[in-house]
Order: sequence, then structure tokens, then C-alpha cells
Amino acid sequence: MLLYPFIWDIDQNGNHKMKYINYKLFNLAFVCTILMFIGSATQTSAQVVLYMEMMGEEKPIKYYEGQMLSFRSAEYPDEWQDIKIDRLVDDEKLVLYDGGIMKMTDIIEIRRTRGWANTIGYMLQTFGVAWFGFGGIAHFTTSNFTFGVDTLAIGATAIASGWIIRKFLKHKKYKIGRRNRLKILDLSWPDPEGVGSGG
Repeated sequence: MLLYPFIWDIDQNGNHKMKYINYKLFNLAFVCTILMFIGSATQTSAQVVLYMEMMGEEKPIKYYEGQMLSFRSAEYPDEWQDIKIDRLVDDEKLVLYDGGIMKMTDIIEIRRTRGWANTIGYMLQTFGVAWFGFGGIAHFTTSNFTFGVDTLAIGATAIASGWIIRKFLKHKKYKIGRRNRLKILDLSWPDPEGVGSGG
């Protein structure tokens, strides 16, 4: 017994009636939808990543295509470069970005932003500015408050501390070598090497 799909339709008199859909057309649309879903899932699972293993750390650091990478290279060892990874090539171990191509082995150091340092530094600087602002307003609008050295010291210390944290603790650096190793890995699923293997 075949179950034909149907929809509810309204005729010219406003009455509801059952209208059957072409069975073959429905099957074709259903199959196409399933194939599109499978294709989308396969495309999503195919990922090539820049993979950094760190000695003593259980969790590696992964960079995906589309992410930013901050590094120093063998060609420009004194200059930090910030690029957006356009593509990672597993076979040749290449990093493609807007404006150039780089070998993975040319990367000599990577730095990552510490979110907490940036947040705390920004909060301290904001507090210092706000302290000066409210202190100045209170100085001119309140008779029992004077903008003195202590007020100046608190605001200045907060701003300076925030600047120091953001300047010197914002980044964590990893020198590439025996302790920190870079790889480009194809994490496609299913594993192309495992297809058809009988164990």
C-alpha cells in the first residue's frame, strides 16, 4: 500500500479539501533534499587545520581556515605578522593568505592573545578615566570634595596598571621547536585512508 503525500487546500467557496501531491515529484524532491544534506555534512566535516602541539600541555592549539594567525617567520624574524588564513594545504604544508604563500616550516614563533589580560587592562583603564571624570565633576559641583593628590594617584595608577597589563601580558608566545611543534593535518571525515580497509 502506497501512502501518497497531500496538502490541505481551500477551494473558491472557502471549503477545505485534501489535495494530493504528485508522488514521483515528491520522491524526487525528497531524494534531492537528502543528497544535499549529505553533501553539506561532508563538506562541513572536511577540515584542514594548523595544529600546534605543546610539551606538557594535553590540549593542542588549532588554527582553522578563516582564522587570524600572529607569527614571526624565518624571513622576518624581528617582525610580528598578522594574517588571515585563507587555505591550508596538507600535502605541501603551505599556508595561503591574502597577499602570499608561506611554508609551515618558515614559522618560528606564534603568539596568542590572552583574553583575561586584555579585559582586565581595559577595565582598569576605563575605571581610571571614569575616576578622573567623576572626580572633576565632584570638585566643581560639591563643596566638601577636593580633587587632590590622592584622587590623582588612584586614577593614574589604574590607567597605568591597565596599560602595563595590556602591553606586556596581552600575548603568550610559543617558540616553534622541540617543545612546540607545528603540523598541518587533514581532519576530513570519513578518513580517506580508512575507507575500504578491512582491518
